Amino acid sequence: VYQVYKEDTNIIAAKVMLRKDFSIDEWNSALKLMRNENPFMLKYHSANFIGDIVIILMEYANMQSLENLIESEKELQISTIRVIMKQLLEEVCTIHKSGFIHRDIKGQNILLHSTIGSQKVMLKIADLGTIKEQLNPYQTALFIPQGTPNFMAPELLIDTEEEEETKGQVKADAKIDIWAVGIIFHQLLTHHFPFKQHKFSSIM
Repeated sequence: VYQVYKEDTNIIAAKVMLRKDFSIDEWNSALKLMRNENPFMLKYHSANFIGDIVIILMEYANMQSLENLIESEKELQISTIRVIMKQLLEEVCTIHKSGFIHRDIKGQNILLHSTIGSQKVMLKIADLGTIKEQLNPYQTALFIPQGTPNFMAPELLIDTEEEEETKGQVKADAKIDIWAVGIIFHQLLTHHFPFKQHKFSSIM
């Protein structure tokens, strides 16, 4: 990812990847989510194809990620944690109302941005590579487990279905994102994961 300057939008980020790694589903999902004009979603500007290379121009978040803040082990005031959680829950709620489940909510995918002169920090959810479009996100459906193990809900770790046609899939819904938000809340308070090892037995 590179920082570039564009006259009409000022500083933006340019993500360079091979064409074979470009996900049209991720791109289309980003465009649909941007229709809601939600300030907590990283905005995508354009995808430019040059031979075997794709350059995605997107909004630039000028601070580090929430993961960096957690790993710094800086003691955060409760009021600061409250603001972070309010923004995060608002964005996750918007994603769900738009008919999507993110499936990989974690500190690394939550960027921090402060507009010059505002003295306010806003969260920007990024990385839509695992997002799934779902007509009713809170209706149980079959999923192929995806995401980062330490943030995955218990239902994603249960043994998969035995039937051949659903092999490798589990039953879950949008609450898997809420579980991940809860893990982040715990990290903000303690700077640690709530489980020493990521096994179903330790979670239960």
